[in-house]
Amino acid sequence: MAAVWIVQHDEEESFNAVLGVFASQDEAEEFAGKIKLEYARGVIYSRYEIGYRYNRGPGHMSFGPGDR
Repeated sequence: MAAVWIVQHDEEESFNAVLGVFASQDEAEEFAGKIKLEYARGVIYSRYEIGYRYNRGPGHMSFGPGDR
């Protein structure tokens, strides 16, 4: 598998919650069509390559187990 399709709601300016992850565009489109009316601004879906990495840029902080 080279990529996945992610369906998200488009409700907030800075945060779109993931609603589902699918193997094909057809699956993502079908799911998005079924649930889009549950969200005032609808839903969006996009293809992401496996291994996709967000460039966090300067000022990034991360926390994990053992961090205080």
